[in-house]
Amino acid sequence: MKSKLSSPFAEIPFLNTPIFLVPFLLLSLIYCLIFPNDLRLQSMLAPCNSAPATSTSAHQLAEEAYTAVDLRVLLGVLTRPCSYERRALLRLAYKLQPPPTRAVIDVRFVLCNITTEEDATLVALEIIAHDDILVLNCTENMNDGKTLEFFSAVPRLFGGADDEPAYDYVGKADDDTYYRLAALADTLRGKSRRDAYHGFLWPCGEEKEKDPAVEPFMVGWGYVVSWDVAAWISSAAAEEELRRDAKGPEDMTFAWWLRRAGRGKNVYGEGHRMYEYLDEAWMGGLSCYRHLLVPDTVAVHRLKERILWARTLRFFNATTGLKPSKMYHLN
Repeated sequence: MKSKLSSPFAEIPFLNTPIFLVPFLLLSLIYCLIFPNDLRLQSMLAPCNSAPATSTSAHQLAEEAYTAVDLRVLLGVLTRPCSYERRALLRLAYKLQPPPTRAVIDVRFVLCNITTEEDATLVALEIIAHDDILVLNCTENMNDGKTLEFFSAVPRLFGGADDEPAYDYVGKADDDTYYRLAALADTLRGKSRRDAYHGFLWPCGEEKEKDPAVEPFMVGWGYVVSWDVAAWISSAAAEEELRRDAKGPEDMTFAWWLRRAGRGKNVYGEGHRMYEYLDEAWMGGLSCYRHLLVPDTVAVHRLKERILWARTLRFFNATTGLKPSKMYHLN
């Protein structure tokens, strides 16, 4: 009797398996080869010139972006709860500006206690949508301590771990002032980060001669101080004393606080780069604090009407990102 020839594959279990199980075994083999670690492709399948992936790459990119920033500013816009349209306009104006180089400027809207049902609901919607509102424990006012409430609250709200400052500078602005954030960052970058006091210095030009006894101060359209000044205002001893002298024109009062305490000694006036909008309807014409729009502007004040905002934003090319489309026709 002839002996049966044995195949070299006779001992392989795969080939002794019933034919109907073969497709399932093939699928299992493919799965094990390609998806051995919870559906993650093996590195052998990646291109040969690709760098090994790391789980911290996104975190590392975020860290690199953070360390590239060398200037941080908090700009508080003092406004009222009912000023919804103005806040919406300012959000657009700031969002569409070119971002500052290596700087972060956070814009927050500063309100006092909300006292009406309407405002409570609508401001709550703004907070949910934008998360850019601070509500301070005060009664809404202009020259009765709101500025003090803001500067004293900032270190408590934004102070970092181990008393590390969250920002290099803290600024205050009116809601009819338009700051050009990149210009603000550029002018602050070379300034002292201690005892700094920056803005439009009054009196200016011919105004000095009218009343030479007036002590100089940064006008309330917008001014910036270094973090240490805000931290001093927030200190228990200083705040208690300042509250006794919080009433009066807030910009003059603020400057008086600094002089009395020997703070803000590094004074930086922006001259022609901060000014009031020159509206033909106003009397007085050109002055050291009111003139035509200029390209190197840091801040423009007294934009109290939408047409003034429109002209200012057009001058600074805020609409250049508008792409042609058959969906709209804007002349």
